[in-house]
Amino acid sequence: MAHDAIEDPILLTDATRNVSVKEWKISSEEAGIAPDGAKWSVSKRVLAGGRQEGVEIIDVDNGVMKFTVAPTRGFQVWKANVGDLRLGWDSPVTEIVHPQFVNLAERGGLGWLNGFGEWVSRCGLESIGPPCQDGNRTHTLHGRINYLPASYVEVRIELAPVPRIVLRGVVDESLMFGPQLRLTTEISTEIGKPALSFDDTVTNLSDAPQEMESLYHANFGPPLLGPGAQFIAPVKKVAPRDSRAAEGQMKAWNVYTGPHPPGYTEEVYLMELHADDAGMTDALLKSADGTKGALVSFNIRELPFMTLWKNEATAKSGYVTGLEPATSFPLPKPVERDAGRVPKLNGGESYSSKVKFSALISGAEVENAIASIGRLQRTAPKVEISPVL
Repeated sequence: MAHDAIEDPILLTDATRNVSVKEWKISSEEAGIAPDGAKWSVSKRVLAGGRQEGVEIIDVDNGVMKFTVAPTRGFQVWKANVGDLRLGWDSPVTEIVHPQFVNLAERGGLGWLNGFGEWVSRCGLESIGPPCQDGNRTHTLHGRINYLPASYVEVRIELAPVPRIVLRGVVDESLMFGPQLRLTTEISTEIGKPALSFDDTVTNLSDAPQEMESLYHANFGPPLLGPGAQFIAPVKKVAPRDSRAAEGQMKAWNVYTGPHPPGYTEEVYLMELHADDAGMTDALLKSADGTKGALVSFNIRELPFMTLWKNEATAKSGYVTGLEPATSFPLPKPVERDAGRVPKLNGGESYSSKVKFSALISGAEVENAIASIGRLQRTAPKVEISPVL
């Protein structure tokens, strides 16, 4: 394949033209391009059996990192790994559940949990918090975008300025007498690098102002999560969400001690972070022995709020933690609106955000990340003890 041809977009799905390519693959061997000897591949396939029947996924191997994107499920990333370092967790939900088997209104608006097992999902776009009543609207848990299929999907293999693989998708969250919002997303990874990036734009498709919220729900279990693991970030201020999170008087809110026996309930902490002069900041999950980690990098001008979710339940009950940068906190939408934390887009206006997820696979990389975060920590964290709710 000629070098100039490989950079042309490869169309896999286009609802406007009734196009859907079910099985497809490209590799470094086929393309004749292997930067620095890195062997890479991208393939699309359709899952069968159980509640995953009909789910379309794209598997990416950049030569160092492998990950799976699910266009059928809001263009989320189901799983990833770099060697023996897994980025993800062990959910009771083991299949990539097709949206047709999920009723978001089930269990009082908690139906979102019926398919919750992914590494990184988006919450939004109309709402990101718990089920709640908002005027004449009823919001279900974490919104709808995670269970809406992409109407457009393409793949690009770019050679310059750096060799990278780019997956582009369009997901519409629109209904009559409701939100008309479009997510245009690019998930990209440099060939031979242990990282991937989300580059997202939410557009108001209507001609009237609309609110939007967006949260990146990045979930981690073992081997990163375990007794002694630690969340490290340049915290400006932090507060417990509720009385449960406040029980320890915030003395070790960022340290992990589980898994715990049955009866444990989740802990959630809400924070704002320091950043550099350009607004860039990092949040780190460090393994107990300090030899591995996961780094989440983003801009606080786009995603000003950070949530830490600790669910240190038993292994088979969903032992997991979530690092969650967002436009708002995942609280009831009326609470966020009253606090002035809900963005509003004029007709045709867009809101963009970028998040990078990096795997750290050595003690030196972890120490460098900690040092970088330390340089951002301009003042001591302001730690609130009283619950927000």
